[in-house]
Amino acid sequence: MRKRLHLIMFLVIAGLAASAHTVVEWDDYFEVEHAWEYNKKKCTISLNISTELYDYYRNDREHLAYRYRFQGDELPPNYFSFMLSEHDRPVMRALATEFSKNATSDLEKINLALSFVQSLSYAHDTDSKGADEYVRYPIETLVDGCGDCEDKVALLTALFYEMDVDFILLVLPEHMAIGVHCDGIEAERYLQFRGKRYYYLETTMTGWLIGQIPEDYAEARMEAVPVDDTPNLLMKGVRFESKPASTFHKADCELEVDLQNLGPRCARGLMLRVRIIEKGRPNYLLADEYYSLSPLQEGEQRTERIALKSLIKERCALELELTGPEVAPLSYSLGLSYRRASN
Repeated sequence: MRKRLHLIMFLVIAGLAASAHTVVEWDDYFEVEHAWEYNKKKCTISLNISTELYDYYRNDREHLAYRYRFQGDELPPNYFSFMLSEHDRPVMRALATEFSKNATSDLEKINLALSFVQSLSYAHDTDSKGADEYVRYPIETLVDGCGDCEDKVALLTALFYEMDVDFILLVLPEHMAIGVHCDGIEAERYLQFRGKRYYYLETTMTGWLIGQIPEDYAEARMEAVPVDDTPNLLMKGVRFESKPASTFHKADCELEVDLQNLGPRCARGLMLRVRIIEKGRPNYLLADEYYSLSPLQEGEQRTERIALKSLIKERCALELELTGPEVAPLSYSLGLSYRRASN
């Protein structure tokens, strides 16, 4: 995707002001300005976001649904694939930098970013998008100036990730929030997770301080989800064909593997191991090859086509393993049919 410079200006002005969000659409970018109050000061942030970037996410509904929702019993929710999407990193990084440099401590930068996200209007999906469920990417929330709990959590997650804040997602029934670990927090209630205290952050509206939990969720079960920016890969399909095999000569084989990267980042350094095994006691390797694959971009679907030679005998199986320095290994096994070569 073509990159465009994203300009950001941050101002803190003495005085009081209610939150206000304005958007002007030009030919190739949105001019966004948002004003809100933090610690009895008026904060104003101005940024330009390219329409190309906004449209990329707005039109990514099918891809997002694939990432975010259960697919039968195969995939757990992959929250970070849209919260930490790769293409909006320059905007989030610049915005996070402004929050960090205008704060005097780690706790203040957390509060400053939290106050910004809280000040964006809360909007039900049915009211703002006319849909029962619509998950916004962080860029969409910045331009739209509104969102529901998961949209606002996604934006704050994107900012905290760039600010090196120690945080986790808190997933509740019909709700989502963030837990944050930081020195100087004096709230009484916290969640103990992996030896640390994480304090609840409510993003839906202004006024909620660190550690304060809305009454509706005070007794609710909270699932702690640690931050995971590992690219989530799928091996969606495998097709294998070979010419009729001779007992003593290798056959020409063709292998096609359908891959998809659900995000949140580009997967690099991928290696595909292809093994053909004659089942028996012991199993006998008929082929054992390694193939280096080109990077698989976030959201990309690609078919890898590989030509190889192998003996093909009765009771053979194809075994694949996809590995990389930043991905969880994937494996696939397929029984092979045997066709004897004519004499």
